[in-house]
Amino acid sequence: MRLKPRQIEAFKSVMVSGGITAAAEAMNVTQPAVSRLIRDLEEIVAITLFERVGARLVPTAEATQLFREVERLYLGLDQIAQAADDIRRHKNIVLRIASVTSLVRPYLHQAIIDVIANRLDIPLVIDVENSRHIWDMVEKNRYDLGFVFTSPRMADKNAVPLHGSRAVAAMAPGHRLANRKIITPADLLDERVLIPGRNSTLRLALDRAFSIEDHQPASTMETSMLNCCYFAASGMGVGIVDHTSLRAAGAAVVAIPFEPRIEVSYFAIRPSGAQRIAVLDQLIRRMQEIIRLSDTKN
Repeated sequence: MRLKPRQIEAFKSVMVSGGITAAAEAMNVTQPAVSRLIRDLEEIVAITLFERVGARLVPTAEATQLFREVERLYLGLDQIAQAADDIRRHKNIVLRIASVTSLVRPYLHQAIIDVIANRLDIPLVIDVENSRHIWDMVEKNRYDLGFVFTSPRMADKNAVPLHGSRAVAAMAPGHRLANRKIITPADLLDERVLIPGRNSTLRLALDRAFSIEDHQPASTMETSMLNCCYFAASGMGVGIVDHTSLRAAGAAVVAIPFEPRIEVSYFAIRPSGAQRIAVLDQLIRRMQEIIRLSDTKN
């Protein structure tokens, strides 16, 4: 027994519409074509499906039973089509995004509002983590998108550049070093230096700089980039940060270029082989625009 999809479609159309004429219109074929499809189906299944009563076709009890199974089939096909549409639009699938603290406010906040605020069909999880953790989780497909800061040489083909800047020494306006043109490790011998966490590439570059110069600061405090800015503004020490973090913090500090020069770059990263998700591409572009606009204002 080999049924053809067109025969099942004709049977369904007649059952739903109540007649050959209406079924032919629904299928955009002739009435004889529908009649032939029904006749062939009856021969294959060896069941009388319709009886003619006057000018009407009346379904038999067997036809009613068969129609229940056909409805299940079409419901399954509709579910498959809906699932495919959901996958295509990434609908009802949780998007997991992670970002370093420096990019959360105002950049990621504003980008999320601009791109996803009205998309009720997109459930979100947004985590704030350090760059190394985000890299690891993206590689394991635990995050769909990550925003990290790192050195340019660490970027790979799955990373999209967002912004780049150099490290600066941030301090309160009345600090004794506030009038310097540049700040070097030697200038910080008698200072508390506020430094980012050990997992950051900026921290690794700082450790090398202090080691090469053989000038270790009197004291250090390890914390997030934003905290470095806040504590620097309070006069607690000199923070080594970047301009993006300074803008995110909005702290009242003086920023002086740090030597040796340390480049800090921000990237959007995706899992290897990940499907292209349009809303995430839009989010990345909006992040680039917001950071670029912020950079031109400062």
